[in-house]
Amino acid sequence: MRKIAVFLLALLSYSLVFCGGPEINSATAQEKITLFINGTVVTVDEQMTEAQAVAVKGDRIIAVGTNEEIVKFITEDSEVINLKGKTLMPGFVEVHSHPFVKMVVESAMVDIRPAVGYTDGEKIMDMIEEAVAKAEPGEYLVFFGWDPLLQKGLKNPTKKELDAIAPNNPLFIWGNSVHIGFANSMAFELAGITKDTPDPVGAMAGTFGRDENGELDGRLDQGGPISMLIKNYLLEYFGGPQQLAEAVYHGWLVNASDGVTTISDNVLEKDILTLYQLTERLQKTLRLRGYAVDYKNIVIPDDSEMIKMVGGKLFIDGSPWTGTISMREPYLVNDTTTGIMDTPAGYMQEPYVTRQELQDFIDDILIRGISAAIHAEGDLAIDWAMDAIEAGLQKYPTADHRIRLEHVPMIRDDQLERAKRLGVAVSFLMAHVRYWGDVIPTLVGEERGQRWCPVASAVKYDVSYSFHFDGPTSPNKPLESLQTAVTRETVNGRILGPEECISIDEAIRGYTINAAYQLFMDKEIGSIEVGKLADLIILSENPREVDPEKISEIEVLATYINGEVFWSKDSRLIHF
Repeated sequence: MRKIAVFLLALLSYSLVFCGGPEINSATAQEKITLFINGTVVTVDEQMTEAQAVAVKGDRIIAVGTNEEIVKFITEDSEVINLKGKTLMPGFVEVHSHPFVKMVVESAMVDIRPAVGYTDGEKIMDMIEEAVAKAEPGEYLVFFGWDPLLQKGLKNPTKKELDAIAPNNPLFIWGNSVHIGFANSMAFELAGITKDTPDPVGAMAGTFGRDENGELDGRLDQGGPISMLIKNYLLEYFGGPQQLAEAVYHGWLVNASDGVTTISDNVLEKDILTLYQLTERLQKTLRLRGYAVDYKNIVIPDDSEMIKMVGGKLFIDGSPWTGTISMREPYLVNDTTTGIMDTPAGYMQEPYVTRQELQDFIDDILIRGISAAIHAEGDLAIDWAMDAIEAGLQKYPTADHRIRLEHVPMIRDDQLERAKRLGVAVSFLMAHVRYWGDVIPTLVGEERGQRWCPVASAVKYDVSYSFHFDGPTSPNKPLESLQTAVTRETVNGRILGPEECISIDEAIRGYTINAAYQLFMDKEIGSIEVGKLADLIILSENPREVDPEKISEIEVLATYINGEVFWSKDSRLIHF
């Protein structure tokens, strides 16, 4: 995914500085008092206190307590929101996503993701063939969400097979993991990619698949090749900067409808940053944070409160579903791993970086005094990350670096102990358990599979943990993640590793205050406490009280950022 944003460079190189937008009257906003009364307020303070009401002045919380205590703040100009028993919570903090790519997938591609219900391989092939039959000659067709592990009956296609399906149209099928794709000849020709095109270099740059004769076989691995292939299509689809900004704003609304108030772009690029800044000027923005591969060359003005960079990003390995995570022991050998995943028996993925490259990255992060997010899924990749962090801290002691390891589904107890000692945080992708939990043991065995995403173990060792959805691999549904963390139940009803279940309070903290801490924002957001920013959500029910198996059915009714409504399911919220 590292280079997926490269196509924006030409598009955004003109007119951005000339695009104006409405100015916000911040002075007026600072004077406004909003009262939330008659509800259940889940504060997520240290004691997980519940209250009835909250008072907000401008963008800050000024009081939390009973109805009687809060109505004292009312003035003739106050806005009063009657929660009518609904639940008020801090907004969810998404520490690891790719919001621009998520927006692209959900607006410019045919969505066939298993997480949104596409699990029948035969029906998916029918969809693709029907789309080709209806398309005009030369019309570019792009599908996202291909996953033979979950979409029964599919097998990764070759260029020859895709040519037979779409002889007169460019066709690209993007894998749900984002780490893999498949293209036909016309798609390669349109992008100017031939058998002589060199593979992009660098971490996560990737490769073009080739057959025994050196010809392109249709497969693309990792972000560099995929970006090269679809660049022209996306440039044509979106048009100019203002259209892109409008699409980004729509993406922000989608995330806000799921209760997300802060989101992190974990492969922040210069061009995407420019687009986010334009969107903030023309529309409004979620609270945005980012980690950048090219962090040395990205500068964000210090006076920007809504958009900031946290640190650098580095990939050590790839995806469990494409056979590209670095493990101490290989995948099992069976029809799933060798037949569906195309992973050779006994294959061991080498890390994408050398130990020296990894050490140089960590050392530079510590010298600069910033943080980092490190993609490390297999236990070998996690060992490498820990080794580099420990060596770096010995040279450049840093008490509060908050370096975070991303996904870490295979993290062992000894690695968690080490993480605690080194001050390393972790973030779990619970969609792994929910959507892939039935197939995981067939890939790595029951012992490793049952422990996948061991959140309870992280709690046991007092390691800073959070949750994320890694959009676009799955829609950003924090409530669904809470349910999965509490129940460990898969979509097919299996309980994967029940000993790794956690309490609902621990789950809520993982998507609010813990996540805020990992982004250095716990003094500002993540809980409803006096002095903090009023990033709030209204829920139809209290997740602490509903049946754990129904947490994902709770509705987000409204999302507030800086004390202002950012998104509302129904504009007829009760005011008086």
